[in-house]
Amino acid sequence: MCLTAREAHLGIAETEDLCMAQTSCHSYFAICSSGEIRDGIGFVAAENSYFDPDDITAKLGIDPFDKKKMGTPRKNGYGHYPFSNWACCRQDEPALDAEEQCRRIVRLLRPFIPHLQEIKKEYNVDYSIIIVPHICNEENPVLGFDSEIIEFCYETGTEISVDMYIYDKE
Repeated sequence: MCLTAREAHLGIAETEDLCMAQTSCHSYFAICSSGEIRDGIGFVAAENSYFDPDDITAKLGIDPFDKKKMGTPRKNGYGHYPFSNWACCRQDEPALDAEEQCRRIVRLLRPFIPHLQEIKKEYNVDYSIIIVPHICNEENPVLGFDSEIIEFCYETGTEISVDMYIYDKE
């Protein structure tokens, strides 16, 4: 299970400013340590799930927009990251079509399927396409998955996660 944007990237104060006058959505691909969420603790990485994000960058030749290395200090200054994470291929457009965003991610990563399969064999990691809709005033984005997306997820063992933010304009 990869951490969602809310769990890994954003604080509560930051999310409050994200709802503008209309609904929007972004999506991205993430590789993260395998593990589980434990009551009272949060996400705990499996013992054999450590990886250096720079190794993933080197293997794929894709620059991530975000990365975290297990054991490094958290950005907020509280503790250290108990997991590794590498995220790429962020898609912001079309703002109301998560399916098209996912399709673009899949098309960018399709040539790297053999490399992704090797990474999965080498490290104990999880793959996710994470969809982050910010829904304002009940205006919903398109959310669906065609066979091209499903096939990629099957071939790579990728999960799809939706990290939804709902706002009331009033």
